[in-house]
Amino acid sequence: MPVPVKRSPATGKRVLLRDVVRDQLRDAIMDGTFQAGEVLHDAELMEWLGVSRTPLREAINDLARMGLIEMEPNRYTRVVNPDPSEMVVAFHTLGVLHGGAVALGLPRLSPAGRREVDELADRWATALRERDMRTIRDSFNAIFALCAEGSGNSIYRKLLAEETYGLRYLTVMGVLARLIDETGWAELEDAAAQLLRALAADDADAARVAIERAHLGWLTAADGDAD
Repeated sequence: MPVPVKRSPATGKRVLLRDVVRDQLRDAIMDGTFQAGEVLHDAELMEWLGVSRTPLREAINDLARMGLIEMEPNRYTRVVNPDPSEMVVAFHTLGVLHGGAVALGLPRLSPAGRREVDELADRWATALRERDMRTIRDSFNAIFALCAEGSGNSIYRKLLAEETYGLRYLTVMGVLARLIDETGWAELEDAAAQLLRALAADDADAARVAIERAHLGWLTAADGDAD
């Protein structure tokens, strides 16, 4: 593992060290600093994070529960390597969760929040046409974060913010790009256009349908071509 630039331990906050370590490791996995299937060595992680073994192993156990790390005692600790079949199921699940976030949050957003969602949706549609995978991911996820935050539902907000990392990691964009054929890309672009129309009409239910289509429609289209 190429060890990243050493981080300084967080100070001045009343948080558990294991939580700080967990968040730093989680972010490094989600942003690709640690690659899928990469073996993680305690000594290198302790040096990078500037912590002892106990909070490190506690954090790793949390990440294993979240579905980001897999372990075999006395053999290895490594980043999960997503399987394409699991990715499809993860996308189906996220479609339901993200559609719900839009249905709950969109009608409750402030005017500034609505404008931001409109801008993100337009950015997402453009990124789809350009096949810009990072912008596709970032703009798409930001829509749901905004809607969840504006929903007023603390349980739903916590669910999307903290409990979906494993699902989102399974939808690694680089692998997804290889799964989507031209029919699937066309379906995604149509879903983006449908979302833009729903937002222009201020129709939260139609926006939910478009979001669910974006998660599920390209899979259905690809399956249909394969039959």
